[in-house]
Amino acid sequence: MADKSGVQSVERIFQLIESLAAHPAGAGLQRLAQDTGLAKSTVHRLLASLVSLGYAAQDENGRYRLTLKMFELSSGIVNSMDIMDVAKVHLERLAQRTGEAVHLVIRDGQDIVYIYKTESGPMRMSSRVGLRSPLYCTGVGKAILATLPADEVAQIWQHTTPQKLTAHTIVEYDALQAQLTEARTNGYAIDDEENELGVRCVAVAIPGVGGRADSAFSISGLAPYMTPERIRRIATLALDARTDIMADLGLAKRI
Repeated sequence: MADKSGVQSVERIFQLIESLAAHPAGAGLQRLAQDTGLAKSTVHRLLASLVSLGYAAQDENGRYRLTLKMFELSSGIVNSMDIMDVAKVHLERLAQRTGEAVHLVIRDGQDIVYIYKTESGPMRMSSRVGLRSPLYCTGVGKAILATLPADEVAQIWQHTTPQKLTAHTIVEYDALQAQLTEARTNGYAIDDEENELGVRCVAVAIPGVGGRADSAFSISGLAPYMTPERIRRIATLALDARTDIMADLGLAKRI
């Protein structure tokens, strides 16, 4: 019984941590209890533990937020990734050349997690480092899926619950397969307002040895300005950037 109780406590505290992460500006006790489905007394007790350990803080308005101590734990993992260290300079250059937002992600199961973001132009997207999104409705996710064997893509789909995040989100497997075929042909994938209304993305996977990818990057812009012609121009720049990244990783020769 003690072991079961301990596991339940761990599950609850990570549930609370995930809720806090979704509110970077802070959230009150009532909101956190609603988000987690836990009793206010339980949430209050868990918050007290997080605050005492330095992983959370409470502001003068009574809102709770995660501290940089939590970031320090995750940054150690991210900073150890060659892809992060190598890609950053190329992605910053790509953002400057296109005037758009550029993201770098890694795959985690059926999702992608944003590990880097840079914005060059006036547009500010809702994405943030640490955000988790599904593979099927993001350009970066589809770029990664396009590098995987068909049976693995099918398995990922079977463990996914597709939802229409916007009117443009694809939730049929045949439609996804058609997009992946197009991505393999073109060398890049498109997110046509499928994940965020009003935003189009061009995404390129960064394959490792053997051709499969666990990471990808995207260039995102306001839909009216991301015309087919501009998407093709940006895709060319993105593919050049990928070549440079892979060359620095020792996976390809620089053109």
